[in-house]
Amino acid sequence: MASSITASPSSSSSGTLDQPNQVGGITNMAHIHKPFKKPGWHASKKTKNLKQIITLEKAKEWKTSQPTYWNIEALPSMTPQKKYCDITGLEARYTDPKTRLRYHSTEVYQLIKNQPIGVVQQYLGLRNAAVVLK
Repeated sequence: MASSITASPSSSSSGTLDQPNQVGGITNMAHIHKPFKKPGWHASKKTKNLKQIITLEKAKEWKTSQPTYWNIEALPSMTPQKKYCDITGLEARYTDPKTRLRYHSTEVYQLIKNQPIGVVQQYLGLRNAAVVLK
């Protein structure tokens, strides 16, 4: 019942490459010349680095009602602030109860136990934790 129409490139000898062949009322798309690129396309598109983009955005006149990176107001974060080891700078999981120095591992804790009080005070001073030792 259903008729199948197949189009082959050699079905018509009178067709050229610019004109489509007609096979049973259906256009044979194999012979239509299609360029790879659009005729108006130019390869002169350039990328911009972040500094250029920010400079261009600052130069524009923005409406005060339009949110930008410079006028957006955000609520303070609800996540707790991360604490870092005073010796290594890695994320601190523990705090020495005697000196209040934060440390990352047991090796660092052994190092903290052997430090004199003056060195411990210097470490605490680096993170502005002026604590009077007992």
